[in-house]
Amino acid sequence: MNHLAMTAKAFLLDSPTATSSELNEHLRGIALSFLTQQVQDYWHGLEVDQLGDAAADLRTLAQGELNINQQVHIVKALEVLKAAQARVNQGHGAELLSVMDQLDSAKDDSVRNLEGDQGPSPKESTQEPLTFESLSEMYFKEHAVNLKPASVRDIQSAHKALKLFTVGIDWRTHTRAEVSAMRDSMRGSGRYADATVNKMMAKLCAVMNWAFQNGHIKHDYTKGLKVKGVKSVRRAYTADELSKVVDRVTTEREPHKRLFGLVATITGARAGELTQLTKGDVVEEAGHLCIDINENGDKSIKNAASARLVPLTDGAMGFSLTEFREWVAALPSSDSLVFGMSRDIASQWFNREVLPQALPDRTVDLVLHSLRHTMATLFKQAGVAESLAGDVLGHSGQGITFGLYGRAKAVDQMAEGLAKALLES
Repeated sequence: MNHLAMTAKAFLLDSPTATSSELNEHLRGIALSFLTQQVQDYWHGLEVDQLGDAAADLRTLAQGELNINQQVHIVKALEVLKAAQARVNQGHGAELLSVMDQLDSAKDDSVRNLEGDQGPSPKESTQEPLTFESLSEMYFKEHAVNLKPASVRDIQSAHKALKLFTVGIDWRTHTRAEVSAMRDSMRGSGRYADATVNKMMAKLCAVMNWAFQNGHIKHDYTKGLKVKGVKSVRRAYTADELSKVVDRVTTEREPHKRLFGLVATITGARAGELTQLTKGDVVEEAGHLCIDINENGDKSIKNAASARLVPLTDGAMGFSLTEFREWVAALPSSDSLVFGMSRDIASQWFNREVLPQALPDRTVDLVLHSLRHTMATLFKQAGVAESLAGDVLGHSGQGITFGLYGRAKAVDQMAEGLAKALLES
């Protein structure tokens, strides 16, 4: 939201020769975003304050050396920001609609004036449709330098699906109805839950916002189309369900898969965190063998709190510390992957092989990630402090814990909490 508020200023600085028509079209895109986005999702106190800061910056910019078009643009930008704040305070978008009408009228006037001077404007030359595939390729060329491999894989996976569902859409002339129909097709395909559809819509919005800001498209109608009211349907395994899943995992013939499943069960770590682990990330701390979840090198983690040390509990759910230690020791180098699988391969193995065999009558709310919810439930049932559970699961970050107790003592406490949840419950 801060980016949207500041973009009027950035557009001026980056496009000093922009025409009045181009400036109006840019402002109209900003106003449309403010008008269509859901208030309670985006408009909290901090964001409204940022709008005020943006307005102050624009007023300061107006005192500099600018041409007439730029000064007019600043005045109109301030009107857009004022109207956006009015939507929050008054509960309706009347002022935003009024501003958009003014911008449309100014655009029509500029076209009439141009035609009066030069005659009717010629029809635009025929162009090849601008596909999502083309925009995706350009987007990656610009952003790849700043993305870690794990992030690249995540985005590429979403873009692969989006390419299928956006066939036939020319993004130069796309309409909101086309984007809405594309979203509904994804939902109706039966391949994705609504939460997944929303994630892919977010990826689509990121590309189209970039395309709009860089002049590849003249409007962006992808915002505000996420499926409303989506909540996570995942739940923890019951004791009986967990027992059956563990039985299936422990009988897995391929050791790297068996060890992956058991470590996921006894740590509650995310699949992506585990599949990135290397031999060098398995460390000894205070007499405990731990996995070091970090973002060193090409690794990526969900957020800063996700970086953590997690001790492994011998004997929990059939996990053998000796077997795991020997498996890691046999890996050829410190950067060898512990489990030798990508996140997608690991998830597919668990969700498509383990679960159907262990729980043939399972409900759709049980997946690999449910092990994480299960670990949280086991902590709660065992009376383990929420802050300590958060440290293990990567909800709170271990900086505070380590600062209070020291690294060794903190790992001891986590090991005790895990043993209480896994062995004594």
